[in-house]
Amino acid sequence: MLVNILNKPKIRRILWLLLSARTPGAPEQIALLIEYEIAKTSVKEKLDLGNKMTSKERILRTIRGEKTDRVPIWAIDTFQPFRGGFEDRWQKIDPNYQEIIAFARKCGDVIYRFKFPCLDRRFLLIPEEFIQKVEGKTNEDTKIMEYHIRTPKGPLRYVVECKRNVSTRWDKEPLLKNKRDVERILSVPFRFRKPDLDLFFQTEKKLGDKGLMEVWVSTPLVCISQLFDFQKFLMWCLTEKKLIQELIEVAFERIYRQLEYLLQKGVGPIVEFGGSEQATPPIMSPKLYDAFVVNYDSQLFKLAKRYGCHVHVHCHGRMNTIFEKMLNMGVEMLNPVEAPPNGDIELPDAKKRARGKMTLMGNIQFQDLEFSEPKEIDQRVREAICNGGKQRFILSATEYPLTFISDRLRDNYIQFYTSGIKYGKFN
Repeated sequence: MLVNILNKPKIRRILWLLLSARTPGAPEQIALLIEYEIAKTSVKEKLDLGNKMTSKERILRTIRGEKTDRVPIWAIDTFQPFRGGFEDRWQKIDPNYQEIIAFARKCGDVIYRFKFPCLDRRFLLIPEEFIQKVEGKTNEDTKIMEYHIRTPKGPLRYVVECKRNVSTRWDKEPLLKNKRDVERILSVPFRFRKPDLDLFFQTEKKLGDKGLMEVWVSTPLVCISQLFDFQKFLMWCLTEKKLIQELIEVAFERIYRQLEYLLQKGVGPIVEFGGSEQATPPIMSPKLYDAFVVNYDSQLFKLAKRYGCHVHVHCHGRMNTIFEKMLNMGVEMLNPVEAPPNGDIELPDAKKRARGKMTLMGNIQFQDLEFSEPKEIDQRVREAICNGGKQRFILSATEYPLTFISDRLRDNYIQFYTSGIKYGKFN
């Protein structure tokens, strides 16, 4: 075992750096490094995956409520995990992230989220020729991107900020700031965009039996909330309800048309919807949720199911009062099903209320992966599988990492997968 450890390129590189630099305390650091690698290798060698199915078959059977060899484990993108670029370069240079990916590829499952440009939520799905991207102020660690929108009634501007090695963005200036801006965006004529499908089917072929493809769709309410400063959006939902409803209606019609074309061409087998978490209680009342969400999302869900696709909804926050609404709308997969304090529904309760009609996905909090000890993660995974049940349950985390991985987070991810295999087998 020791020879195999010392032959690892990463270990040899670290040893060379420690020795060549004559680092103080190098012998102690080398001893600790080897001790850690031996312990970790022992865990991997002892891990009996018990796989009797491909990941693709395991996930499909789980969604259908059929018996599988074990609970699927889906927590991090292991299929195409290294995106690169200004925000995502850390993924290619972080050894801890690479180690998690290597381990997860051996024992995890893949649901690969594919995003079509024709469903971009940021600009009310207007034709791309009306959008000009301009790079603003940039320094070593920060990049400002401006989007200038040309409309028949005057220009609009949207500004975002991104940070080096942080895989997210911050809105600095919303697209719509007043009613005149609403008139401007609505004045842009909509044109159906015939999307390029080649990349989707090439990716699906490359994925093979390693997992399942899913198409990402932002719901109409999410598309509209994205256009405003969020506080203004919430205020307008009360004071300018008719105008917000009109915008949601426009977004719905455009999303429906684009999605229907994709479904007709055979994309799937899962459609994941960004589940309008901006409208869940206590942010909005049940009456507004019905008006802004149920009326539109339910039609999109029916459309996906009409073409044989499974409906997956991603929705953080408090699900307790809208859980039956999700069920009645035909949601087949729901994540992350957050317990208190982040959410307000426990897995056993959700399982009982789902009545065998919904696959629950959850519910290990990412903050626990960041700050807990591995033995605590083991206990949380055990509880999640016991509470979620081995049928119609997919073990997952509530979020993905956005920047460099600490040693503790690395260890906890490995424990997450290890415990998922240990407790999730069907014996």
